[in-house]
Amino acid sequence: MAGSLVKELDLFEAQKTLKKYREEYGWDNADIAAALQVDRRTVQRYSSGASYPTRRVRNNIAALREISILLDGIFTDQADSIRWLNTTVKLLKGRRPIDLIQKGKLAEVITALATFQSGAFL
Repeated sequence: MAGSLVKELDLFEAQKTLKKYREEYGWDNADIAAALQVDRRTVQRYSSGASYPTRRVRNNIAALREISILLDGIFTDQADSIRWLNTTVKLLKGRRPIDLIQKGKLAEVITALATFQSGAFL
């Protein structure tokens, strides 16, 4: 019973995160799939509740959630968040965060955002 409840809550949080990226950042299933390193049809199954993410994918979804939380904490305007994601960042060696996200390198983006939030300039 408790295991199924945890699974249900995990799936709900995953679906909420995927929905946020679709609605607030304008991503489609292909964008999300690239970030999670899965097939876009797999993203659709997660979104509909037809499939439960593996531990690796759940960790990547949690990283996407952390990125969005950091973006929300740093930028008051959604357009500024999107602009930051699409602009080259010194701390990321002149790479764009969106490109790293699409390659599944979520930890690098989280580190850059956490550094930025702490007051360091990128």
